[in-house]
Amino acid sequence: MSYEAASKERTRHRVLVVEDDEKLMGFLKELLGANGYDVVSARNGVDAMVALTAPKTEAPHVVLLDLGLPLESGVSVLAFLRNVMRSGLPVIVLTGRQEPEEEEAVRELGVSSYLRKPARAEEVLAVVSRALA
Repeated sequence: MSYEAASKERTRHRVLVVEDDEKLMGFLKELLGANGYDVVSARNGVDAMVALTAPKTEAPHVVLLDLGLPLESGVSVLAFLRNVMRSGLPVIVLTGRQEPEEEEAVRELGVSSYLRKPARAEEVLAVVSRALA
């Protein structure tokens, strides 16, 4: 592998996709992978928290987070990230939920973007790119 190719490999951004819907997870993994991102997936809130505590070499650079998750909600995952880990990691919420109180709660915890499902592929890619800039 050339130095340039090795350098490009090191600069690939890792996206943690936290989504319990299998079909949507597959779509997001394919979309992000095809656009140069490494994707780590979690199907519930507990797995997301485990992924967030990965060693720095495996840690995500941005999180794409559903709010309606089994075991621990997306709000709990975000609270864990902000209040326990004290991390400013960019988080993009992608949810089908409509509760204004929940949206306000996650915005107060600090999110880069808040998208409602169904979101267009171009919109997802744009917010991920902006969050990493």
